[in-house]
Amino acid sequence: MRYKNNKKIVIINTIAIFLAMFLFSFIYEKFPNFLTAALFPVNESLFEHLKLMYVTQVLISLITFLVLKLKKIKINNYFFALLLTTIFNIVLFFIIYLPIYNRFGENLIFTMGLYLITLSISEYMFYLITVKLQNKDIYNAIGILLLPLIWCSLVFLTFNPLRTDFFYDPIEEKYGID
Repeated sequence: MRYKNNKKIVIINTIAIFLAMFLFSFIYEKFPNFLTAALFPVNESLFEHLKLMYVTQVLISLITFLVLKLKKIKINNYFFALLLTTIFNIVLFFIIYLPIYNRFGENLIFTMGLYLITLSISEYMFYLITVKLQNKDIYNAIGILLLPLIWCSLVFLTFNPLRTDFFYDPIEEKYGID
């Protein structure tokens, strides 16, 4: 069965992703091990926040997908839409955030507000892709292939961070898990 009202799913998904980010921010701190380091941020670097955004959006969307699958609801191009919108969300967020962060520093309320806005835009884009783009198996195959490859690269960079400002945690004064 195809679901006609994807907007409802997108709204629920947006709220769930936004709320899960708060929870996911502290998991490694409470349970430091390889698995939590691979999934959740290990420090306060910009890179680890990028990983947090990616993992949260993908994990919550996978849970949503499983719920829809159990209810026998099919949404066109689900994984392709997830791939595109996750990348779009991160790029859009950092394009807006970095110049402001570099000029004024960290402001939690601004950061969370901006993230909610970029997440809402990207989730609306998810809706458009699933409704407007012709359904093709190749699209989902691309998403299924690239989503875990991106995650693997994020995990690799968590354990082998580049020595640049993007990977530097100014609070702990370290890179990655150092």
